[in-house]
Amino acid sequence: MSKSNDNIEIFISGGGPVGLAAAVELRRRGFTPRIIDPDPIVSPESRALAVNSRTLELLEPSGVTDLLIAAGQKMKKLVIRRNQKIITMIDLTKIPHRFNFLLALPQSKTEEILETKLAEMGIRLERNLSLKNFKSGSSIGLELSDGSTSETDMLIGADGAHSLVRHKLGLGFDGESDQQEFGLCDVYLDDWPFAFDTIVLTILDTHLAPFIPMSEGYGRFISTIGDSPNNLPPDAKVKKIAWETDFKISYRQASSYQKDNIFLAGDAAHIHSPVGGRGMNLGIEDACWLAWLIEQGRAAEYTDLRHPVGKQVLKFTHSFTSFAKNRGLLQDILIGCLAPLVPLLPPVQSRIFRALTALNTPVAPWL
Repeated sequence: MSKSNDNIEIFISGGGPVGLAAAVELRRRGFTPRIIDPDPIVSPESRALAVNSRTLELLEPSGVTDLLIAAGQKMKKLVIRRNQKIITMIDLTKIPHRFNFLLALPQSKTEEILETKLAEMGIRLERNLSLKNFKSGSSIGLELSDGSTSETDMLIGADGAHSLVRHKLGLGFDGESDQQEFGLCDVYLDDWPFAFDTIVLTILDTHLAPFIPMSEGYGRFISTIGDSPNNLPPDAKVKKIAWETDFKISYRQASSYQKDNIFLAGDAAHIHSPVGGRGMNLGIEDACWLAWLIEQGRAAEYTDLRHPVGKQVLKFTHSFTSFAKNRGLLQDILIGCLAPLVPLLPPVQSRIFRALTALNTPVAPWL
């Protein structure tokens, strides 16, 4: 006799946005997952920032989307400029979708909203607790950091780029690492010549310095050469730096997203450049699809459905990042000549919209 949804035991290792999204979607479908995370609190660092149209679409049935929109900052324009001269402006409200904007929201706030929603659904994220080991079989045996043991029917590894679950499964995580440093800083601004509903991509002589607002007077600068606070556009008048870091980018994808009833989602399955804001969003897509497949009794199809999507996003972010970081005459000519034409060429603008919003990934069949 098969188990009912409520009797199928599902364990989620990792309480970031991907693990939480998986838990919310599973709970909405009648499951009672257990979810743990080693961190005692939500990280105050904003890390991922963009919530795209596809994610808003996927999280709408659970009621999370309205909460995200209420907490976030809608981006309605994209400006591209060379130094302080505007090359083009793209109207994001022309995105052909009911969510015709990009939403800027710190990852920490996204996590808080998902965790609160999950608690309202009767599931508590267990903090200060991590998975130490597991043994697969007809039932999966779990060893936890507090010395306790447990068993589960299914295990979801949403445990990040250094995933214990992926490592223990022996799944390959092939790819490459970029040695060039990038930088970011979240800043409060005294003065900025643009409204805070506008993403501004500034092309400077030596690097790119895009700006993504998070609220009025506050936002994130990214630098393609690192040390972001010292490589800002000259018209950015910074009052206070809230957070800064330098980082390097890797492009890697797990050879498979599953083995038997053990699954990978988010950074455990794929990592890539943050260009385009696809990382967290792609992981949330994984989580929502996996929850649906489990409900449908089709979990065996998870890798076949999601691995090609991850591969597509890795290719897109790799190409875009390579173009952005390699400053030179060719890039300047292409940007200077082609960027002003984007609003005048609907097919080109549509392709950009679909990449930014993730509407170029498969439509969820349950929506």
